[in-house]
Amino acid sequence: MTDIALGLILVGLSAYLLFGGADFGAGLWHLISPRRGDQKVIEHAMGPIWEANHVWLIFVMVMTWTAFPPVFADVMAAHWVPLSLAVLGIVARGSTFVFSKAVPDQRAYAWIFGVASVLTPYCLGSVATTVATGESSWLSLAGLYGGVLTTALCAYLAAVYLIWDARRLGDETAAQRFRGYALMSGVAVGLFALPGAAAFGVHSPLIILSAVAGAVSLGLLAGRAYLAVRVTGALAVVTVLWGAAEMADLHLRSAAAENGVLQVVFVALGVGALILVPSMTWLFILFQRGSGSRASGA
Repeated sequence: MTDIALGLILVGLSAYLLFGGADFGAGLWHLISPRRGDQKVIEHAMGPIWEANHVWLIFVMVMTWTAFPPVFADVMAAHWVPLSLAVLGIVARGSTFVFSKAVPDQRAYAWIFGVASVLTPYCLGSVATTVATGESSWLSLAGLYGGVLTTALCAYLAAVYLIWDARRLGDETAAQRFRGYALMSGVAVGLFALPGAAAFGVHSPLIILSAVAGAVSLGLLAGRAYLAVRVTGALAVVTVLWGAAEMADLHLRSAAAENGVLQVVFVALGVGALILVPSMTWLFILFQRGSGSRASGA
């Protein structure tokens, strides 16, 4: 049962990285892009689902503190500073995104939104890398590396996703700019990730899979295969997480809750999944249909 619980946590982390991480990356592009057209595409892409993605983070936290209470306690106690900053970033990001729609001058809110979109994945990635490598501080070299890499992965993933969103809205100019962002950030992530993985002793085959998927993604971007690259780009990003999880030594078996507790948790998750998964799926379907209708009418 311990392996099942760990697998579910990894699935939740993967979902948060692929969906929530893309939203964080979109916030970074919103911050640095000077063009209002790009910002409108980002705001439209995030609009109806951006806060819903935090359900995956909540899922991971609940699973960890119920299935592995000592691990949850140790991580929270040792890394409360970066985790508190991440929470503040999530709150600031959400509130400023909403408030910016209600004021004439949006620049201050947009700036806070962008900075919070960088701060949050940096802190979360720093903590995750520190835990995986066994370092004691998020300010260690491993923590700094993990924070920068996570932020860069989010930016790359967002750029890949936003190409398709811009095309659905009929903004081919913005789509080409996001294609440029994706190519630039993809190359940068590859050059940054592979030497770092070697330096920190990550020898997982999953890292090789990530490198291959990343190279294929760059080829698809060059060939303008924008739908296929969403799949390979996501695979390149999520396998970095899986490779890091494989190297982590957290002594989870000795820290796991009793089987009776895990059984109750699994039953509760099954009931919750019957509500959550169809709801999230339907939300995505409705949003994509709406986007397609507006794009075709543009």
